[in-house]
Amino acid sequence: MTKYVAKRVKFRNGERLSVLSRPGGLPVYEVTLYLARFRKGGRAANTIHLVCVVLALLYRELAKAGIDLLERLRRGQFLTVSELYRLADAAQYRVADLSYEDANKRSAKNVVSIKRIQMRRKMAVSEPKAVVVETQASRLRYMANYLEFLAMYVGATLPHSQRNELALESAHALKAFRADIPQVPKRAKLGAREGLSKEDQDRLVKLVHPDSPDNPWKRGFVRQRNWLIVVLLLATGMRRGELLGMQIRDLDQRLPKLRIIRRADAGEDPRRIQPNTKTRDREIELRPNIMRAVWDYIHQHRRNIKAARKFPQLIVADDGQPLSLKSIDKIFAQLRKACPGLPISLTSHVLRHTWNERFSEQAELMQLTDVAEEKARNEQQGWTDNSASAATYTRRHVSRKGRTISLKLQEKLDVSEN
Repeated sequence: MTKYVAKRVKFRNGERLSVLSRPGGLPVYEVTLYLARFRKGGRAANTIHLVCVVLALLYRELAKAGIDLLERLRRGQFLTVSELYRLADAAQYRVADLSYEDANKRSAKNVVSIKRIQMRRKMAVSEPKAVVVETQASRLRYMANYLEFLAMYVGATLPHSQRNELALESAHALKAFRADIPQVPKRAKLGAREGLSKEDQDRLVKLVHPDSPDNPWKRGFVRQRNWLIVVLLLATGMRRGELLGMQIRDLDQRLPKLRIIRRADAGEDPRRIQPNTKTRDREIELRPNIMRAVWDYIHQHRRNIKAARKFPQLIVADDGQPLSLKSIDKIFAQLRKACPGLPISLTSHVLRHTWNERFSEQAELMQLTDVAEEKARNEQQGWTDNSASAATYTRRHVSRKGRTISLKLQEKLDVSEN
């Protein structure tokens, strides 16, 4: 079976679009129509592609079960509850672990490949890995919303009696399907992602310094660039997409400041998966020594790569192309391998948590009120004034304060033996 594949398309004007390619290569029109609603609603291209990936899973599972969804709806019939439960079951697992071999496809010759038999045996032995509950829940929500949209879309073309029957049947089935969406636990905080401790932060900065003998990279440009990546992430708390989307013109020529700007569908960005800013535009001030390091990287290292002169992005690969999101992930994977003492969960996003925890510690030293701290943090991170995002990024600091208060209370508890 040729899989349904979620594909990204980049147009000449920079607009990025996601389409679901059916067997044979043509896009699924109904999915394109559905995704256009997200586009009109101003959703980010990466978010829309995530929805497209979920719908690819939906169509693969339907094809695996031999179900022609559009033809079923045109007859005024919806998916049965048992068929929907099959979708819910598949949504629990990683797509890479699900088998989509076409059971109906037979070779003209009665010859079976030994490699295929070995692959089948391997797949039968290995258990599929489950995705996190948040991913499973979002998959099911997107599937339910799409099926509801499609039932209404097709139902509008049916005779009145069939339309009403389809509406009632779909409403009943989707109610049962949505009831199967798992609740994301809000109380499970143990093991949640935290920032680096001060000791681990210092160890990381020392490791990635271009002159460090333990630096895992050999080439001078890569050493300088990766050090700057870590320094800027720790200094500003920005996301990896914000850093990779930053252009040289976003740097202030006179003052130690930089701007983080949303540039959705930027035509000058050659990357098919464009890194972008998720939060509001903002300006961030840097210490002069950090700003000098940025300009030194530009004038003494980046400019020596001729191909990089064609692109405005600050962070580039050693071939001159703007660095990709996957390359950032690879850099941190290399760091985890080079320094076993660092947390195994170290990623670029952990540095965002780290910045927020250091921010809380500094605000406490400056005796800022909770309201003043919240406003200052939201402004620096590009969050709205009433954002509750800070709670996600300050777990270590809040936990430390809680332990301190708890121990103070215990000091007042008389447990001396009589």
